[in-house]
Amino acid sequence: MKKLIATNRYFFLPVLLFLIFSGIILLAFSKPDLHIRCNRVNSHFLDIFFQYATWLGNGVFIPVLFIGLLLVKYRIAFAFLAGSLLGALVVNLFKKVLLHNMYRPAKYFELYENYKLHLVEGVKTHSLQSFPSGHTATAFSIFLTLALITRNKALKLFFFVIALLIAYSRVYLSQHFFMDIAAGTVIGVGFIVLSFYFFERINKKWLDQSLLKRRTL
Repeated sequence: MKKLIATNRYFFLPVLLFLIFSGIILLAFSKPDLHIRCNRVNSHFLDIFFQYATWLGNGVFIPVLFIGLLLVKYRIAFAFLAGSLLGALVVNLFKKVLLHNMYRPAKYFELYENYKLHLVEGVKTHSLQSFPSGHTATAFSIFLTLALITRNKALKLFFFVIALLIAYSRVYLSQHFFMDIAAGTVIGVGFIVLSFYFFERINKKWLDQSLLKRRTL
């Protein structure tokens, strides 16, 4: 696992810094106060940008990437699928079972705060199942996997930036609080790392084949 993290430090180090930063600001500000501060930074350009960027965290991209990875190597494809599905399972356990009634920003501010949020026109805001952010977990699952299969350091950092922008889009669109995306980041990254570590230890030659390169065992 040390080798996995070391060779992909251009993704993991920014993740660590983001989580440290998240921990600091979550301790410094209350949940609604932090959301207000984020919500005040808006523009027409950002409305459009984040409205479309957030779709990259949609779960529909998990099977799409899985199929694409089958063309690269079965080991990578199944590690990604297992990590993503386990992450989604944990996300839904919290969202739909343990913390089902946890309000999302729009509903929370409607009920408890005297503050009118900036909401993006055309985006349907949800009321419940705020914690954690599923889009964030999916985004980090997908883009961490892409970072793991490229040797280009700049691309690894680029994939982190894309995942982070998708995560922040959930706050910008008032679909989640900041703590929700921080938790989604931990889940998305954590399960992909564990899954890749597990599959790397499976000594099965067929896992190193792909749909494009099949050899007789």
